[in-house]
Amino acid sequence: MAGKTIHITDFDKRLGRLITMHRVHHGLLQRDLARALGCSFQQIQKYETASNRMSASRLNDLCRYLKIPIGTFLQEADADYVHNPKMARIIRNLYGMSPAQVDLVLQMTNTLRNQYSKTPDAV
Repeated sequence: MAGKTIHITDFDKRLGRLITMHRVHHGLLQRDLARALGCSFQQIQKYETASNRMSASRLNDLCRYLKIPIGTFLQEADADYVHNPKMARIIRNLYGMSPAQVDLVLQMTNTLRNQYSKTPDAV
């Protein structure tokens, strides 16, 4: 019996990149996350590369393990996102900063953006 053909979407790809980003942020290897979720590291690899889709229940387990509200995680995955290594590095750096430092970075980026934009940010 032939299996179904699954169409992998941009959402699946963004979700995979988010899984990788959050896993790395928490200092976990694929095998560590796999152990926590009760699957193989190969399965985590497939989720991260979007070669397999993640079930809603497994996504819920992932979010609970990483202490990320599932709604927040899904909002991140649904956001317009294009992988840019420099932007990814900036985001990783932000995770290591204090709240006051993050506020300064936000002010700086708002100022830079507003210099080239006609609509200032509300934040």
